[in-house]
Amino acid sequence: MMMKRFTFLSILTLLLAASCAKDAPEAPEGGKVYPYASVSAETGNFPCGGVISTQYADSPYGSDISKLADNDLSTAFVSRHSQFYVLWSGKKALSLKSYTLVSPGGEGAVPDAWVFSGSNDNKAWIQLDKQKGETFSGPGVKKEYKLPSSSSYKYYRFTFSASTSTPAIAEIIFADGAAKDINDLMPRSEGDTHSASTPMGQFCENRHKTTDEDLAWLSNPAGEPTVVVEDQSLTWHDCDVTLYPFGAPVPADVNQHGIGDCSALAVLGSMAYLYPEFIRSIITDNGNRTYTVKMFDPEGKRINVTVSSQFLCNTDMNCGAVTSKHDVVCWSTVLEKAIMKWNSVYHCNNLLDGIATEHTSPLFVGNGDSFAFSNHVLNYEDMERAVTVLLNQGWLVIGGFSENDVVMGDGPYKTVSYHAFTFVLDEGTDALYGMRNPWGFANGGDYDDPRDGVAPIVDDGRTQPLIDLRVCHPGAALEYKQRTLLPYTPPRW
Repeated sequence: MMMKRFTFLSILTLLLAASCAKDAPEAPEGGKVYPYASVSAETGNFPCGGVISTQYADSPYGSDISKLADNDLSTAFVSRHSQFYVLWSGKKALSLKSYTLVSPGGEGAVPDAWVFSGSNDNKAWIQLDKQKGETFSGPGVKKEYKLPSSSSYKYYRFTFSASTSTPAIAEIIFADGAAKDINDLMPRSEGDTHSASTPMGQFCENRHKTTDEDLAWLSNPAGEPTVVVEDQSLTWHDCDVTLYPFGAPVPADVNQHGIGDCSALAVLGSMAYLYPEFIRSIITDNGNRTYTVKMFDPEGKRINVTVSSQFLCNTDMNCGAVTSKHDVVCWSTVLEKAIMKWNSVYHCNNLLDGIATEHTSPLFVGNGDSFAFSNHVLNYEDMERAVTVLLNQGWLVIGGFSENDVVMGDGPYKTVSYHAFTFVLDEGTDALYGMRNPWGFANGGDYDDPRDGVAPIVDDGRTQPLIDLRVCHPGAALEYKQRTLLPYTPPRW
């Protein structure tokens, strides 16, 4: 009798277990559902490896977050919540042209609403897409959603809202939209400065050859520059120097004052944005109020230029040379003086005012290759691609406007003609990139500009056609290239 009862209970237990198994696989002893999973690029779901994660760790066993990226339509990620996020953290920043969601083959349905966002620090998020009232007609249905943005982000996040009680997604697939080059645009470029006789570019051809006497004078801080500036009221005075007021070189350290060398300062701003550690590597604080800068002579040979703490000031003893915020004499002031001292020997520019972009960058990076795009040559999409591709490749991108006081977008910023700007990736606006004014504030905006003079370049039909570009090779700075170029975030001051 006991044997019969045992057999009946055993059979009942097996039947119950089989019934439960239809709903969800039973977790093995010690089994655990994790809210994250490593993903290889080999699955084809994402262009690079990374980690996919979700908000909660209570998915049914066998329906965890890893099922979103296993390239298997028979599996699906299932959530027990009507609102949840799915976060992708890539090994590198990606620019997406689209994303695809695939409906599950079993129970559950894709959430009918979501917001798709991108970020480079997992803190500040940019909304890239928003959907509401979405339906999938059956299992295994793929729906692709195109993205207008070509910005690169390291993090992507879906914030889902589901009206169904069992939200589920079989697969998420990202399509890489990064432009790899601008080869098709190059026939429209002009102004190639490459030289067959010197790596420093055409402007350094047939210049004065460095002598031992030159090297001695350049390395002696007592040798003050003889190159002049237009503002003759500026005179040399001793100043306190704080090389890196914000802890590292940043574009906010480039604030133009009484010298009309905006093109040179736009180069310094670009170097600070793209290669802050390179700037650190070429400046030595000698500890005695003198500073040695590693530079290149017109033949592309390394030289040392040492400057004192004497800088050009106005009659009120305020620095008339470039400074950081709040008139702090810093690394940019030192490099500006080094340019003057360099030209005192080689006489490529006997007046600092008006010095060209392509005459500035080679002095520090040792490569004078550059090219340009004139205004009205590139449409908005082409220029957006050119700027983002070149910046991500590490080129120094400087530009200007052919007309003055044209309102940019909805304002308040306006264009400035005969003036140079530093291009940076933008964040927090509808623009993918912006142009930073070396003044540290933008024309039409407040002097204490929280955006540090970065005007967003939006497709307003007016602004972009007026822009011309000068693109300079990064040369020796390239070895300091950042793995991921983030949008410019001005420091607090």
